[in-house]
Amino acid sequence: MSATGIAFEIPSVFREVVPGLSPAQAEAEVRAHLEAEGGTVPPPGRIAPLAAAYEKTSALLATTDIRYAATCFRRFRGAWSVGTLTLGLSPLTYRDTAAALAGIGTVLAERGSGTDARTLELPCGTAAFTVRRPEPARVSTGGAGPDAAGSADSSAATAQLQVFIPVPPEAVPGAQSLATVVFSAPGADPWAEHWALVLPFLRSLRFVPEGVRDRAPAGAGAGWEDAA
Repeated sequence: MSATGIAFEIPSVFREVVPGLSPAQAEAEVRAHLEAEGGTVPPPGRIAPLAAAYEKTSALLATTDIRYAATCFRRFRGAWSVGTLTLGLSPLTYRDTAAALAGIGTVLAERGSGTDARTLELPCGTAAFTVRRPEPARVSTGGAGPDAAGSADSSAATAQLQVFIPVPPEAVPGAQSLATVVFSAPGADPWAEHWALVLPFLRSLRFVPEGVRDRAPAGAGAGWEDAA
């Protein structure tokens, strides 16, 4: 069985996340990114959620099977929003990719409301994907209280695009690996714009045996991750 390497291109709006940052370092990174985008850095109270999201991704990158992570900072309706993209590769035993996709689809279907499970044909293979949306906000009928608090929280709730790609054996002989791409951003964002950023990344993914450097198209956004 061959270990799997992944080649890809990342849109220039994304910046790679540094693993294992402290809260202060994460905030400094966020400030640097916002300044690089040419925008006015928000006051401490508004930058804190952005820094917390960045720190969380940095910690995941340092301790999990995630091989690559990047963030993008964009303005929607006058407010900064942070989107997080991660790429992971984990072992998965399957007879063929069709069987793997069937099993993944069953698991996704069992997750309940807020999940739409579909398939997507990519140059690197067939993917199962789902969009997990925040639960609808509860309507308060009596002023302040649990319902009112729930509604406020839901306005900042996170939505996720999750893409699962069993590595095809024709790309990597004997492959038994699952590539997982997750993009997270506030549910209130215009997700059509996020999808327009993520789709080119998905279409650029290429699986090759570890140690074989697939020739990626030239560009500052080209990347490579070997299996551990």
